[in-house]
Amino acid sequence: MLLSEVIKYPILTEKTYGLMEKGIYTFAVSPKTHKIEIKKAVEFIFNVKVEKVSIINIDKKPKRVGRFNGFTNSVKKAYVYLAQGNSINLFPQDPSVEQELKTKEVEAESAKTKKASDAEKRAAEKIAAKNIKSTKANTSASTPKIRVRKVADK
Repeated sequence: MLLSEVIKYPILTEKTYGLMEKGIYTFAVSPKTHKIEIKKAVEFIFNVKVEKVSIINIDKKPKRVGRFNGFTNSVKKAYVYLAQGNSINLFPQDPSVEQELKTKEVEAESAKTKKASDAEKRAAEKIAAKNIKSTKANTSASTPKIRVRKVADK
């Protein structure tokens, strides 16, 4: 089995957080793997020294959702004991990721300010158009129009 397929995901609960402080990490693993494969996979993926591995098979449990009966999934857990001084960072803070987040925030802020400035420009154009209309109405009211009627001959 490929080493990348051995470990499915880390199990993160209150109990496992307490164990992480002691150097014990918990992973859900493929049901077909054994201790030696798990040890090799953890050492290869995380570049740490593993002392021992304990495995627990958790069977499926019957569950009921409304009127439907079913089962939860069965899981194979692996408790990985690391050598003294080794640790696994399950929540890496990559500087490039942080930088990407900052650039996205800056772009979002610039987009907001651009939208605001566009809205201000549109509002100013509307006000200017209203002022032009009102000045036309005022000038036409001050100068009366003279209408000449044509009288038909009888």
